[in-house]
Amino acid sequence: MALLEIQLYSEVLMKEVSLAVILPLPTITNMEYGDQVAYPDHHQKYQTLWLLHAATGDYTKCLRSSRIETYAREHQLAVVMPSLENSCGHNIPYYGDFFTFITEELPAKLGAVLPLSRKREHNFVAGPSIGGYTAFMLALRRPEQYAAAISLAGGLDLKLAGTNKNTERWFTLIKQSLFGENNEYYDPHIHDLEVIAQDLKESGKIQPRFYACCGEEDLYRHVGQGVIASMQAMGFDVTYVMGHGRHDWDYWDSHLREAIEWLQLNREFVE
Repeated sequence: MALLEIQLYSEVLMKEVSLAVILPLPTITNMEYGDQVAYPDHHQKYQTLWLLHAATGDYTKCLRSSRIETYAREHQLAVVMPSLENSCGHNIPYYGDFFTFITEELPAKLGAVLPLSRKREHNFVAGPSIGGYTAFMLALRRPEQYAAAISLAGGLDLKLAGTNKNTERWFTLIKQSLFGENNEYYDPHIHDLEVIAQDLKESGKIQPRFYACCGEEDLYRHVGQGVIASMQAMGFDVTYVMGHGRHDWDYWDSHLREAIEWLQLNREFVE
């Protein structure tokens, strides 16, 4: 495996940004067992998972909390983990255009220097908690870019995300940043997943597949269920899995592995 920690300048955000990229390359285990691990030829690319962190996290959080390196090796999958701060993947007035950064600038820059496929059928987006919201939002707003989205106990309804009294103050600050102090920046066609899903359905564009899971003991279980039910009622292909677990990586990691299996990847180079 190769773990690349990258710092680059973002013209969109107008600052240095940090991210990590996993590329499946030979390890000592391959040598021990005599496995042959190929390097991509000039015309070959990796299928790519864009793995987004939860609220308050950064590009290291998924690396430190999951076995994503193992899952990437098993599936010959490249994994890109950017830092999106507390943007939820949105363009935020007077702060930064994170949506443009993650959907346009970063894929273009990484695709120019790394063997990552740019084709829709080989790109997927995932994340836990708020990262799950961001994953669904990106796939719904850019269905031509992602074949599937994965939400690990995602806070899919931002209107309900602050209903836990222990995190109410934090979500109040985040919502003011996203929407403005008086909701002057709020746009349901950008921020509300049910409205965005309806927009996509009415557009007639290609629809991604969706995978969502949540633990039965999760404090934020109610934050995602309504959106999932609404999308299923609209006819979207949404797989929803429930089981015992809390709002933490003990639950998310096992379902990250299941979700990557659900993607039905090639397990080989593409293009």
